[in-house]
Amino acid sequence: MSDESGSALRDTPGSTEQDDSGATRRIRAVRSRLSPVRLIAYLVLVLLVISGLAFVTGWRPSIPNPFEERTIDRSSPAVLRSLEDLSEYHAASAHFEVVVDLEEDSRWIPDALRGERTLFVGVGTVDSVIDFGKLGDGAVTVSADRRSVTIQLPAPTISEPRLDLAKSYVVARQRGVLNRVGGLFGGQSNDSELYQTASAKMADAANADGQVLALAKTNTTAMLRGLLGALGFTDVKVTYAEDPK
Repeated sequence: MSDESGSALRDTPGSTEQDDSGATRRIRAVRSRLSPVRLIAYLVLVLLVISGLAFVTGWRPSIPNPFEERTIDRSSPAVLRSLEDLSEYHAASAHFEVVVDLEEDSRWIPDALRGERTLFVGVGTVDSVIDFGKLGDGAVTVSADRRSVTIQLPAPTISEPRLDLAKSYVVARQRGVLNRVGGLFGGQSNDSELYQTASAKMADAANADGQVLALAKTNTTAMLRGLLGALGFTDVKVTYAEDPK
């Protein structure tokens, strides 16, 4: 009995060596399956499959651009300060484009040292409006049979020009040496004078041309005739303050 147990004990080391050799073979098999060449082949295969699916389905992966710039708006919300009743009818609108050439210089200093010249293209609109809030008590006269009506309106006027900042632009800006040095220390050019000059020129052109004012009368008369005609009036006469009596 002791011989058998002894033989069993003697057999144990042999079995351990067999177990170790089997584990070693399995580790070698796993390492061979995970060799760099096989990994590269698997990655290439996966990429080919993804490319095929993208070609068939039309899917394109979106890769973010690390250098892409973005704009972050941290402005506060608009605050309502006041409300105003409007009684003006905007009957016509004129579109203008004006070139503003402004130069600021010093009398005794050369322009190369101190001075600034800006060439600006302003684009905007000017409306002609009829102020219905100025209608007096006798501005509307209705006949006894309620078939005829006469309306006397104030003369059309030019509204404040609206400058389109998205389409307006500075063509060129020339500065003297001192102006440029001042810009380096925080001094900046103020373009408000350019905007005001462009708006004033648009308003002057609208008043001098007169077409937008004449169109305002035509459109307002057509609007009132259509409105009052729907109410049953067959004869609608519209006059304006500057028209001859």
